[in-house]
Amino acid sequence: MSWVFYSVSDIGSSRFRFYVYSAYVERRTVAAVRIIAATKTRGADHVICRLWLPDNRTLTLKARVKAIRENWNLKYSATYVLCLLRESGVKPQETVGAAISVLSSNVPNRPPTNLLTVLDTEPKSGIEQQLHICVKPFHYSYARNEWLLEWFELNRLLGANHFYMYNESLSGPVACLLDHYRKQKLITLLSWKLPIVSKVEIRTEGQFAAFNDCLYRSMSSAGWLLVIDVDEIVLPRRERTLPALLTALRAMYDPPSKAPGAFLFRNAFFYLKWEDDPESIPSLTTSRKTRRWVTPHALKNRSKYALRPRDAVELGNHFVWELAPGASSAGVPTDRALLHHYRIACEYGGVNCLTVPSTIDRTAHRWSDELIQRIELEKKRLSPACLARLMWI
Repeated sequence: MSWVFYSVSDIGSSRFRFYVYSAYVERRTVAAVRIIAATKTRGADHVICRLWLPDNRTLTLKARVKAIRENWNLKYSATYVLCLLRESGVKPQETVGAAISVLSSNVPNRPPTNLLTVLDTEPKSGIEQQLHICVKPFHYSYARNEWLLEWFELNRLLGANHFYMYNESLSGPVACLLDHYRKQKLITLLSWKLPIVSKVEIRTEGQFAAFNDCLYRSMSSAGWLLVIDVDEIVLPRRERTLPALLTALRAMYDPPSKAPGAFLFRNAFFYLKWEDDPESIPSLTTSRKTRRWVTPHALKNRSKYALRPRDAVELGNHFVWELAPGASSAGVPTDRALLHHYRIACEYGGVNCLTVPSTIDRTAHRWSDELIQRIELEKKRLSPACLARLMWI
């Protein structure tokens, strides 16, 4: 199948809006096909699933609708639809490549208005050191193109080899840059036009549906998944790369089966309004902006995380809501790694950045020389038309 994914589709005949996006094999918590959806947070419509198997069998399955927990009590929520395979005689692995549709149980014989292909989630061999990154949907015509190039190249230096991104709206220059990386097969860029009013009816562009789609989409090919925003970088204090850090952290546990499947990184704000570092490379934000909060936030407050996708069931913004049976999570000490949050806004929770206790942290300078070389090399690889749009000439 091609890496062109379904846009959100209406299931039809529902009392409230009910949209589906993607479908994945679920074999760990229950035998099912897990569908990423969005619908009413409470009192969602009753639905069923229709499954067309590769061997030409057609099955009707019972379905369970479950709101993803981080919904801020808004009217609509990112949602799971679990199409249950029990009593069907079908094993989860047999559904790979099948077509599936969600239907209102009130009109079960109505032709489907949505059709998804079931994607596999079985981890491939040899992926343990593969680090993928997931970010929330771009919106408001995201336009920080020069910073985004730095963000990409620093994360690549840190060991990331693939990125999942969701496009609600982008500026022309950023779209050009992302297409440049997409052509290198570094990005899976997905359309994200969810017709539910953001921040009024559903939390920011349905971002929790995107996070959890990213979790299941990466499960077969990523040994590690890092969930961060595009104004954040996780920097290790000892190792040069994040896979090396994560491997070292897991190696601290004996027996290995007790090693956590998810690690949380504490957040520290590096306000962009603070002064530039006199020892910096002027063109690099991560080199210029080295003043940060003295005391990072507590775990689960603004923290972000890396996880083994096979060990997670449900993702939130700042921590993993549900881990697979037997898996655990742990916080990472700040002397091993820290989440650098390059924040434009100068206030957080009533704290004024001009008065908050701060310190200088030049950890990012460890990568500055190599980073500037990579950025200049990548600029040379951009097409002349794209480079002109990015306003670097």
